Amino acid sequence: MSRIFLLSIVVAVFMPCAAFAGKVSIASGEYAPYTGKDLPHGGFVNHVVSEAFRESGYEVEIAYYPWARAFELAREGAADAVSYVYITERRGRDYLFSDPITHERLVVFSKKETKIPEWKSFADFKGFRIGITRDFSYTDEFWRLADKGVLTYDVANSDYSNFAMLIAKRIDIFFADELVGFTILRERFAPGVADTVKSSERAIADHTGTLGFTRKTERGARLRDIFNNGLEKMKESGRFQEMYNALLAGAYNH
Repeated sequence: MSRIFLLSIVVAVFMPCAAFAGKVSIASGEYAPYTGKDLPHGGFVNHVVSEAFRESGYEVEIAYYPWARAFELAREGAADAVSYVYITERRGRDYLFSDPITHERLVVFSKKETKIPEWKSFADFKGFRIGITRDFSYTDEFWRLADKGVLTYDVANSDYSNFAMLIAKRIDIFFADELVGFTILRERFAPGVADTVKSSERAIADHTGTLGFTRKTERGARLRDIFNNGLEKMKESGRFQEMYNALLAGAYNH
């Protein structure tokens, strides 16, 4: 066996190992179709996260938790990042934001018979029983009004629970991402239930979804830059747009 042939075998065997740059730990909540352990590729966002890091040779390990726990793990540095967070002033104190992954419309869900005002701000929902999901970002304006007692709200552990309370008329309105809301109504409730609920045509807020990297370790800022570089490559190649089109077509649903 020639020395050249032996060298070729060695290169072929060890090339994949040379390309391996390390592992990234991601703590994720479940928010179909964006994230979820039972979704194809872990949902749209987690698929993007895995592919973007793979561009630089990193292997992503995603573990799923209740949202409060996922945020805590990344905040304390036990995980490199949380998937995923909305850009708000409050979240910025705890996490380093990646470049945008999603742009989402937060709309008002209500029973069809509920009269919704022509709002100018969240303040126009004073007097409504509002359902909110624990550890969901919403907006800085919402929390300022809530902290002042202008808004009345009940906290549930999941969007599903809030929709159940909405259907049972235990709350009047619920703010949720349009795509997520109708995914839950279609997939987790009996046929016909979704027909009793309406959503506003106008968004109450627009959210930018990002990967939230820990501020507790030096890895946070470095991994954010690596992720952003991989994400940019995906956008330049058209891969990101392909995945986004698949999201809109329902490919990341249960």
